[in-house]
Amino acid sequence: MSEVERINAILAARTPALFACLSPLGKSLAFPKGIPFQANEAKATKLNGTIGQVTDGAGSPLPLPVLKGASGTLDAKMAFLYSPQSGHPEVRKLWLARQLALAGRTAGACTLPYATHGLTHSLSIVSELFTDPETTVVIPTPTWENYEFLFTARSGAKVATWPFFKGETFDLDALGATLDGITGKAVLVLNFPSNPTGWSPTPAEAAAIVKRVAAHPHPMVVIVDDAYQGVIHEEGRLDHSLFWMLSEAIDPARTLALKIDGATKELLFFSSRVGFITASFQDAEAEAAFTSKVDALVRATVGGPAGPSQAMMLAALRDHARTTAEFAALRGQLSQRWQALKDALAQVKSDKLQPFPFNSAYFALIGLAPGVDADVVRKRLITERSVGVIALPEVNAIRIAYCSTTAEDVAAIVRHLAEVVESA
Repeated sequence: MSEVERINAILAARTPALFACLSPLGKSLAFPKGIPFQANEAKATKLNGTIGQVTDGAGSPLPLPVLKGASGTLDAKMAFLYSPQSGHPEVRKLWLARQLALAGRTAGACTLPYATHGLTHSLSIVSELFTDPETTVVIPTPTWENYEFLFTARSGAKVATWPFFKGETFDLDALGATLDGITGKAVLVLNFPSNPTGWSPTPAEAAAIVKRVAAHPHPMVVIVDDAYQGVIHEEGRLDHSLFWMLSEAIDPARTLALKIDGATKELLFFSSRVGFITASFQDAEAEAAFTSKVDALVRATVGGPAGPSQAMMLAALRDHARTTAEFAALRGQLSQRWQALKDALAQVKSDKLQPFPFNSAYFALIGLAPGVDADVVRKRLITERSVGVIALPEVNAIRIAYCSTTAEDVAAIVRHLAEVVESA
């Protein structure tokens, strides 16, 4: 039996939903027993001539002094030597502890998070593992524009959509109707708080979403994109990941949940390029088999996760109390900007501006009246007012990222938008 056949047999027996949803590429993968594999087996040896990185002969790096000086107090081994294939063990363990703490939990039935080269890389790995021309990828409208590209560019997967909103809340009936139309394997993307809408459900709404998703009778991978987890500005909204409720509600024979998160927004570390994938099962053999497939894709693309970023993250994760307090302070600044935008929109008297509900994350989505072209408005704001926003033509709306402006400037952005729209 080959290594691929061996790990596929483990996954088929222990995580049937995962195996049923694998793409042909996903089924073909196993981590090769090449240099990283052999070096890992020899890592405890006294005389180690396995891996091609320059050291002092005793396992410590020999960085250029100019780079060593720039690295400050970072752990030299983490900063200058190759990262373990799945990420540094302590970073992975502390990241899981952080995720559980955010949800008010001490344990959860899941794998240890796999470290990747950023949240987008995590999604790319999931796409390659689970999508092919027989897969339907289910995403809302509006949605983050990169989802469709990520899940269809290389796989040829089909896309099905549902309208995100029905009035002032999430359109659960539309999601259910879309799922009811899928009899083959599917990948469903849930993103709360949402980009581009900046919306999060209440706990009761979240429970209803979980119940409906868990009832789907066919093989499905549910991606819980937690990029903006914890950035909540309105009382009574779910302030942690949907993943934990979902992982307890689903039947592992039909459904696999994957938590996708990272340091980008959760630690406001936008250049970090460290993301994570956490899967909704707890079985040592299955976890090793799935890790082999994830590691194979990482090895075949970026080689491994970023070491310096993990070293910086480790300092933050070890000091959980300080990190939590500092994040809360910055979230408070974002909430001030959110409130300033709410106030500015409330003062605008224009039937041509139709804000979507927004209560979290970094964004607000402003719908435009029929006949007013969002992309024309965007370009006019640049050329006539020196204002930058994003146009979403699929819903004829403008996205304002209030995260990247001051509370004082939010009102000016809204004023310029209203004036341009009124003259359109």
